[in-house]
This record gives sequence, C-alpha cells and structure tokens, in this order.
Amino acid sequence: MEGGSQRGRKKWVRHGLSNAVVYGGLFHGAARLPMPVLDAINVTGNSLAIVLLRRTVRDVADNFEKALGVPPREARRLARALFFEYGRNTIDSWRCRTGIERLVPRLASFDEDEAVLASARRDGRGFLLVSAHVGNWEMGAVSLRAHGLVPAVVGQPELDPAVQRMRREIRDRLGVESIDIGSSMATALRVRAAVDRGCAVALVADRAYEEDHVVVSLFGRPTRFLRSPALLARFCRCPILPGFFLRGPDGSYRSAWGEVLEPDDRLDPDADAARLMGAVAATVERVVREGPTRWFNFYRYWGDAP
Repeated sequence: MEGGSQRGRKKWVRHGLSNAVVYGGLFHGAARLPMPVLDAINVTGNSLAIVLLRRTVRDVADNFEKALGVPPREARRLARALFFEYGRNTIDSWRCRTGIERLVPRLASFDEDEAVLASARRDGRGFLLVSAHVGNWEMGAVSLRAHGLVPAVVGQPELDPAVQRMRREIRDRLGVESIDIGSSMATALRVRAAVDRGCAVALVADRAYEEDHVVVSLFGRPTRFLRSPALLARFCRCPILPGFFLRGPDGSYRSAWGEVLEPDDRLDPDADAARLMGAVAATVERVVREGPTRWFNFYRYWGDAP
C-alpha cells in the first residue's frame, strides 16, 4: 500500500439523517414494531420523500437513463420504486442488527453459498469480499456468520461520534469486526491480520476517492472504482470474491456472486488493479441489470457528464 496519509472524507448524500436520534430510533423500532407497522412507515415515509426530495428523484432517474438507456418516464418510475425498495432493505437491515434470530429474513441461497465461500478460502485464511451499493450488506454478515466465518468490515468511521459508538456496539454484539480506515499502511496491516485469522474482509468499491481510484467500464461508461481492494489483495496474497445479497419479492434473500479473482504479481500493480476491479464492475453491472431498484445511489453517479 502506498503513502501514510489518512483518506479525505467525502459526503455522498445531502441529508443529515446519520445522527444518534435516528440511528437509535431505527434500532429500537425494528426490534419492537410489527412488520405491518414497519411496512406502513416505509410506504408513508417514502411517498413523502418522493414528493419532497424532487432533486434526488431526478438524480436517481438520471442514473437509470445513463446506465440502462431507458426513456425518462421509465427512469422516473424506477427511481420512485427504488425509494420503497431501499425502505424495505433498511427495515431488514435493522432487524438483522438486533441480533434476534426470528427477525432475520430467510436466506434462500444458504446451501449454494457454502461451495462459493469455500472456494475463496486458502489453507484456513480469509479473503476480500468486495461489494457495491447494491442490495443488503447486513444479510451478507448474517450469511458469513452462519457459515462459520467472521466478517470484518472496512470503512470510514461515522462523522458523529455517538453514531460511531452505537455502530461499534452493535457490530461487537453481532460478532462483526470493524476496521476503520486510517493511514494506508495501518489499514493494510489490519486487513492482512484479519485475512490471516480467516476473516472475510468486506469492502464497498463503487464510490472512489481522488487519491484512491482506478477507471473501469460500468454500463459502457468510464467509472471510478476504488483501487485499494486490488492493492490489498496483492498485499495480503488473498483472492477477491465479488458478492451481493438481494431481496426477493417474498422477503427472502439470495446471494449473487462473481468469479473468485486472484491477484497476479506478474502484472504491474496498476494493470492488475484495472483487471481485478474491472471484473468487479462487470459483476456489479450484471446484478444491477437483473434488478435495477436494488442499486442504491441517491445522487448523480456520473455527475453531469453527458
């Protein structure tokens, strides 16, 4: 890994909902309210959001127009549907975080996942599970724990210290390790230690930073993905497994996997990063095409580029 500086922070959304009041309310509400009430909150809240957050709806529709080539009317329909799908996934996420088994949605692909996860492990060591803002990441943690793997999540600490503390407490209770991004080398060493212990280290790669990106093709458009997952795979000498957990119409979840990707030390690091992250992007594209309303980006993903 290069450098020792800490990555700059970037806010990807315009709302201010990541605070301790909202975080705590979601946690307790998911545990105590029955599903009909939660569904009603989802429908009412997101119907209101679609009316009030018109700019956000336009941004989401713009993503669908550019990615899928659909006409504006269809793009707006998909954008509105995405709000409600995100609400259903959020309810499921918080029910998972309670740690109450009866509240966790059914994982329909559990038996199939065993072989895929086994193929990514080498001599008891772990691997990098690289995902994107597609589907429900909490169900990924549920699946990994059920298969005897310890999930370790790499990400930025929350800007609100109270939210960060609550998030840590919830993850600790669920047996999920947290690796907060600090300097490049410190983060890399923590990731390698987790891989050596047999952890599945999860990263989300589809929102990149100026100092950490590689350009790949996504829906035929040059797109920045994080470069660091590819560098970490080389540094840790472990594979990358692209993976997503997707909600079905009946409320159960299924996994969607890409091919297990091996770093190649014979290649230049930049060329290897382009190869590995290009393959991750291809899997993201396939999964989004199969279910567009599971692609949760509430801003113009490609900016204002034509």
